[in-house]
Amino acid sequence: MLWSSLRLACRIGVVAILFVPLASADIAEAYRVVEDWPQLPSDLELGEVAGVAVDSHNHVFIFHRGDEKSILCVEAGTGALVHSFGGGMFKNAHGLAVDREDNVWVTDTQRHQVFKFSHDGALLMTVGEEGVSGDDESHFNQPTDVVVTRQGDFFVSDGYGNSRIVKFNARGEFMFAKGTKGSRPRQFDLPHGIAIDSQGRIYVADRSNMRIQVFDTNGNFVREWKSEQLGEVGRPWGLEVGPDELLYVIDGGDMNPDTDDHAQLIKMDLQGNVLARWSSYGTSPGELSWGHDVAVGADGAIYTAEVRNNNRAQKFVPMSASERQSARREPITFASQVAPIFQRSCQQCHRPGQIAPMSLLTYR
Repeated sequence: MLWSSLRLACRIGVVAILFVPLASADIAEAYRVVEDWPQLPSDLELGEVAGVAVDSHNHVFIFHRGDEKSILCVEAGTGALVHSFGGGMFKNAHGLAVDREDNVWVTDTQRHQVFKFSHDGALLMTVGEEGVSGDDESHFNQPTDVVVTRQGDFFVSDGYGNSRIVKFNARGEFMFAKGTKGSRPRQFDLPHGIAIDSQGRIYVADRSNMRIQVFDTNGNFVREWKSEQLGEVGRPWGLEVGPDELLYVIDGGDMNPDTDDHAQLIKMDLQGNVLARWSSYGTSPGELSWGHDVAVGADGAIYTAEVRNNNRAQKFVPMSASERQSARREPITFASQVAPIFQRSCQQCHRPGQIAPMSLLTYR
């Protein structure tokens, strides 16, 4: 609603005073960032952080594109490094998942492969042929993510080159593939993230179509949630069903490297109702720049991965009652939070040099 209101104000060329009440969902389920997390060794420099996941021991796995070992295991509480592996193995780190047995699964879009490791880093399985793309039963074309069922079968979102989801059994044998390129139900335009709930339903972040599609365990279409259900400009990049059986979505924006973008985190129930929405585009703690993946711990903590500007993983925790009360009273200034949105809106309505003048007071 804020975006639409600003576009209307831009078109008439006048904005005097704007009061925007915070949505009740944004207050009731507010989160705050844990600053200075993780605490990594000073000589370890993260590259673009593509994936994040949490195991049953409350270890957080981070999959990044730096020169160091690509898969890091850190303590959820302190952020201290526990161990790492995978150095020199990957060409383009992308998707990351941890299964019920604490095995670690990753995808590499340039190797066109999916890998399964033990918790300690022993390679257990490789699916796909290194450096060879394809759309048959034994090849991928830039696979983006992976998720594992209770039975050990796994789904792969495949991906940048193909527009499908593929299911394999626990031994890595092909079961079926679903999807073609397009915008209709059962079609994809960059299936970028994939998640599963306790009933075996599969959730796919259909990024370029700006929607989430839901399928049963046999790949049959169940429903879709389009951009307008996710927010004014919702574009899901990654998603995960948490231990609370709620869906957490990271919206990484529109991928325009030349301008400020949008970003948000979204918490939904499995009927598609948005329960909470927070964060914004930027480089400060708690903001996101091309948010790429999201994970949820058993304690309710939320972890994010970013691949542009920030090259970091972040941790968010639910606000206490007193923190939520304080957030209700905190004024939000036009200059820091509303002006960039207004400016982008005006640029869509006017030619350069003809942007409407802005005069806006602080609102709450």
